[in-house]
Amino acid sequence: MSDRPINEYLAHLLVQANRRVNRELSLEGITLEHWRALKIISDRDGVSMRELSEELMQNFPTLTKIIDKMVQEALVYRRPDEVDRRKVRLYMSDKGSAVLQQQNGRLNEHQTKIEDAYGSEEAQMLKEMLEQFLKAAPEEK
Repeated sequence: MSDRPINEYLAHLLVQANRRVNRELSLEGITLEHWRALKIISDRDGVSMRELSEELMQNFPTLTKIIDKMVQEALVYRRPDEVDRRKVRLYMSDKGSAVLQQQNGRLNEHQTKIEDAYGSEEAQMLKEMLEQFLKAAPEEK
């Protein structure tokens, strides 16, 4: 266990966890950010760029680069909003659905390995503790 302050240590651990998940996903050229975007677009077909930006906590320039790459790879496609033509909506392509399904399988295997090593009850407890930590931590203003 580290003697570092909890915020610093938690940030360090989360970066390490993200790197490991990224390694699992990147075997197919998909980053964690791409997977998260695909997951949201799949769950909320027709999500707007603004909604996706808020959900992913990404600024627009970064999100636009992510989506541009995903459009170029034919994972998602853009369509103007039917009511407000200034808005752009994002939809999952068949290829994007297949890639998401494959990547979900990789992540499920990764999750199973963690639960086998750590225990599913302990993994659930960790998630609950992290949620409690976030609720107790002061929010930025």
